[in-house]
Amino acid sequence: MPLYVLGANDVVGVQVYNENSVPGTYAIGPDGRISLPLIHDFTVIGLTIPQLQQLITQKLSAFMIDPVVNVQLLRNNSKKYTIIGGVGKPGPYPLLQETTVLDALANDGGFHEFANQKDIIIRRGTKEFHFNYKDVIKGKNVKQQNITLQDGDIIVVKE
Repeated sequence: MPLYVLGANDVVGVQVYNENSVPGTYAIGPDGRISLPLIHDFTVIGLTIPQLQQLITQKLSAFMIDPVVNVQLLRNNSKKYTIIGGVGKPGPYPLLQETTVLDALANDGGFHEFANQKDIIIRRGTKEFHFNYKDVIKGKNVKQQNITLQDGDIIVVKE
């Protein structure tokens, strides 16, 4: 599974061994930057957690000898997919982990009575993918249809 890439509004926890001024919870601003004591503000959007940990370690090295830094993703607020149409709970959902179309549909409160379960559309930018729920739950064309969702995908369940 690919490493998580940080985005605006994500929240990270930073711990530094034997250092009391830096540890804390930091939200990434809409501009993609965070601000930490000693090293001030810098851009983190587009970095993975290990890359951010390395960057903070490098910046703190100017102020302390061999800093030991631990960074954790506390809240993913930047990545999401949206389900619209004939489902119980339409709306945006956080993309917290690898999620397939079937996973997403399992979390949306079920289909409305007249929802078209045979032609569900996944919109990704200018591309469209088709998903036949009835086939997939019977084990047909699972690999071709049950794709992994990406940030910004929209699942349309027509009625």
